Amino acid sequence: MPGVEPPERGTLIMAALLLLALALAGSWIVASVEPGRNPRALLPWFGVGAAVIIVWGLVTYIRARHKDRSAK
Repeated sequence: MPGVEPPERGTLIMAALLLLALALAGSWIVASVEPGRNPRALLPWFGVGAAVIIVWGLVTYIRARHKDRSAK
């Protein structure tokens, strides 16, 4: 069917966000166990990573939609 977006792009973005969440959880646990480390210091770094993944997904979605409309 023309105009139907394949689900692969959304699946890859969700997978990237889930992997980032797993990395945050692991880093949080390690930082909590080590004396003198503040696990909350990790939040800005992982927040930026999540923002980059989301912006990348939005840009690729918008570019695909724009390319699809230009082809018609």
